[in-house]
Amino acid sequence: MTLFTLHNVSYTYLEGTPFATEALHRLSLSIESGQTTALVGPTKAGKSTLLDLLAGLIQPGEGTFLFEGSPVTDIERLRAKVGIVFQSPEAQIFEETVGKDVSFGPLQKNISVAESRRLVQESLEAVGLPYEDFRTRYTYALSGGQKRRVAIAGVLAMQPDVLLFDEPTAGLDPRGRRELLELIATLKHRMTIIYASSSLADVAELADTIHILDQGQCLFSGSPRDILARAEEIAALDIALPEAAQIALDMRSVFPDLRTDVANLAELEDVLLSASIPDRMETQP
Repeated sequence: MTLFTLHNVSYTYLEGTPFATEALHRLSLSIESGQTTALVGPTKAGKSTLLDLLAGLIQPGEGTFLFEGSPVTDIERLRAKVGIVFQSPEAQIFEETVGKDVSFGPLQKNISVAESRRLVQESLEAVGLPYEDFRTRYTYALSGGQKRRVAIAGVLAMQPDVLLFDEPTAGLDPRGRRELLELIATLKHRMTIIYASSSLADVAELADTIHILDQGQCLFSGSPRDILARAEEIAALDIALPEAAQIALDMRSVFPDLRTDVANLAELEDVLLSASIPDRMETQP
């Protein structure tokens, strides 16, 4: 089932002023339900603006925007089904303790205290934060990775069908990045995930479909393997490639026909073992 459909959608910040900036320009793409979709592009490609649109935080200035096959006329219905985790967790964590922060959303929906407590416990456990250990912790004392998990738990407690992530690994150390990606990989089996990133490294083994954005437009879309096969075009857009794909691209000076549709080093090894050795190397002593 197609979840979102955008056709020739445009959006301009501060429209009608001298500071007007077009963030989306006649953007067209579709996003399927039940999949993990990645929106990848360099800085100012329009990724965050597109997420805000999908979350119902802004409305398109022009074009067609459909949710579950119908025009978006009921913003509250959209917001009830779609949750968003911002790049900076501080943007959505504002209570002093973890339990209060995660329970804020459910309580605003007039859910009973007992039901809210159940949702808070389930959500914290889902993101790897034991309820009894974390419910009374002060949010300001959490690590960067823990704050991101609390932000995700706060959204999960609202029981959305769709979860949007805006550059969730930005600023994390390698361990924190790996752990957060593992968490998102577990969540993808429960709901539709839409993940915005400036790097293919985060999404090559996570996404089912990738849309490459630049200057507010969708340049091309496909499976991770389809996208990595165009590594040279991707690199030209200043988008970081997975390590294996970057190595394969660099090795094309020796192996001109070397495939770049590799998401990890194990796949690269298989490709190298099957690659033909150039004649000039075969004749060397």
